[in-house]
Amino acid sequence: MSKNSSVLQRGFSRVILVGLLGLGVSYLLVVALVMIPAVQTYITYAHHIDFFGYNKFDHPEDYGLAPGKTVNMKLQSSDNTTIGAWFIVADSLHRERSLIPPTPNQRLACIPSSLSKRPTILFLHGNTGTRALPIRVTVYTGLTARLDANIFTIDYRGFGDSAGHPTVEGVARDARAAWNYLVLQGAKPQDVLIVGHSLGTAIASLLAADLARDGIEPRGLVLMSAFSSLRTLMDQYYLFGFLPLLKPLSVIPLVPRVLTWSLKHRFDTLTLVPEVKTSVLLIHGENDWDILHTHTSTLFEAFLEQYLPSPPTLCDNPLSSQYAAQNDFRTKRRSATVRLTSISGFGTLEEFVDHKKGGRRVAMLKTMAGGHDIGRLEGVQDAIGRMFDFY
Repeated sequence: MSKNSSVLQRGFSRVILVGLLGLGVSYLLVVALVMIPAVQTYITYAHHIDFFGYNKFDHPEDYGLAPGKTVNMKLQSSDNTTIGAWFIVADSLHRERSLIPPTPNQRLACIPSSLSKRPTILFLHGNTGTRALPIRVTVYTGLTARLDANIFTIDYRGFGDSAGHPTVEGVARDARAAWNYLVLQGAKPQDVLIVGHSLGTAIASLLAADLARDGIEPRGLVLMSAFSSLRTLMDQYYLFGFLPLLKPLSVIPLVPRVLTWSLKHRFDTLTLVPEVKTSVLLIHGENDWDILHTHTSTLFEAFLEQYLPSPPTLCDNPLSSQYAAQNDFRTKRRSATVRLTSISGFGTLEEFVDHKKGGRRVAMLKTMAGGHDIGRLEGVQDAIGRMFDFY
């Protein structure tokens, strides 16, 4: 009996060993694949993933939008790449129209009038799918109703019915092309709010920084479910919500450098913080398992850093009284600078006025629920409306 038990134990151990070896090899294969540029492109943008496979963009009514409310169009980016776009009019303007929808050309001709009557949100969506993804349509309808805003949204190159292949420079060009179109149609910069979600937050930040370099200030910038940088996101990313993708490799010398070197699409919103001049609202759900809400905290602290004393250095002894005093002074200064509001049953709002950049407002809303698709929450839409004077 004991001999049979010994044989079973050895067999069981062998199975466990082979299983662990298989997991290790699979993990290394996944990491190796991630380092291939073409694979990185597909993972970063996921532009060929369309869960519904039904892209009849010239019939936005098929996606739940009201008849005659949306204009389907094509834009030309600065490198002559054709991109698809939707212009969705504010609810109050749509209700003024007759029951019989206007023709596509009539809708197109009404865009300048719509821009002059109501503010417009330039919405830059995240990866995967298209501008017609149902969850995005839900956000559009909420914003056109609660904020009574026009929505202008695009599919970046390689997405939906847009031509080309996505790159950091390319999608930034596409966002600027959308902005330029609105301005050419008569929109004033102060009437256009830039809103980005997920991957779109990196693109929205690139656009805001680009406009600031040209001396242009939009109505504001909203970043929903943002990541501080793609490199940091890779370090903190968990497959299926619990398997760390690259974190185990961080303990191996030189591997982090190799991973950084291999990164093709270098989205880095954190480095753009000093260049953004307009008011900013950062929004994140604390139960977002796709992108941890700590990324948004990092960005908010970066905007705030200029108002705080320098933190204790690594050389300082954390047990010394001087270290504790420095830390305490920094904490008190932060409390004096930032106004904290707790919203019962919803979340917290932190805000400060940046007097060094024209008195702009910088705020961070953390919600208790909402997950990754935070823009569908009415409380989030209300926060946007209040901060940027849509009401």
